[in-house]
Amino acid sequence: MKKGHAENTVGPWAAKKLDALEGYLKAYLIALNKQSFTKVYIDAFAGSCVSRIRSPDKQYIGTPLLDDAENAAAQDQFLLGSPLRALAAGDGFSRYYFFDLDESRAETLRQLKETNFLKNIEVRVGDSNPLIVSLAKTLSKPNIRGVAFLDPYGPHLEWATIEALAATKNVEVIINFPAAMAINRLITKSGNVPENWSKLLTACFGTDEWKSVAYNTTRDLFGQEIVSKNQDVAVKLLKLYLERLGKLFSCVATPRLIRNTRNAPLYYLIWAGPNKLGLKIADHILKQGDKVK
Repeated sequence: MKKGHAENTVGPWAAKKLDALEGYLKAYLIALNKQSFTKVYIDAFAGSCVSRIRSPDKQYIGTPLLDDAENAAAQDQFLLGSPLRALAAGDGFSRYYFFDLDESRAETLRQLKETNFLKNIEVRVGDSNPLIVSLAKTLSKPNIRGVAFLDPYGPHLEWATIEALAATKNVEVIINFPAAMAINRLITKSGNVPENWSKLLTACFGTDEWKSVAYNTTRDLFGQEIVSKNQDVAVKLLKLYLERLGKLFSCVATPRLIRNTRNAPLYYLIWAGPNKLGLKIADHILKQGDKVK
């Protein structure tokens, strides 16, 4: 059964991420407006076209005209997702690639394709990592330029995917790096990280260096190893990630930190690309929020 937008919920902070994406795409298309490039947009984890904003503390005001359920629904707020943001950014993109693992969300994306039949939209279902690696092989031609929005549901964006996009020399990436959310949660205090979690983290960073960043090993009086989780692991892992990005792309913008309604850090928005013009635009867009110093 297809999911309606009411079944897809996001926190209110998601608006900051999507507003930044939309702002960048609009500026990007204006900057390349007079260029004859074939411009592509890639959405690696496209998700829902529309989501309901979670408001657990919201108090609905009663009214004699609506029952409680109808009144609640009437006051709900909805957020346009990245596929709609990209389509609304302008007419400059020649192709749109929307990827999602979930068939029900993919069906929604196909409906979006039907209602935007004048635009070249391709919807692909499956693990976006190998799908994008395959697509990247076609994007190295001199006349192609592109932006890839890499917004995984957890630590599921693989380093090999970023490497493939960087190798094109034509594609810029906007990455949601969930260091303070999904990634930090996999870094157990004891150091006993389950094997499947360890493989996931190594695939995400493209190296097992995250282990030495996350943990400190000492020995007690009896020579036994004591493993302890380091302080500020999320920030240290972000530094590792940025250093590795800098080896793939000539330009990496200062990340923007996104916080939740309780001011707790959630994830970082990172831009990386092959040219200084994109860096200038990204720095302008991302500076509107917390930045990593």
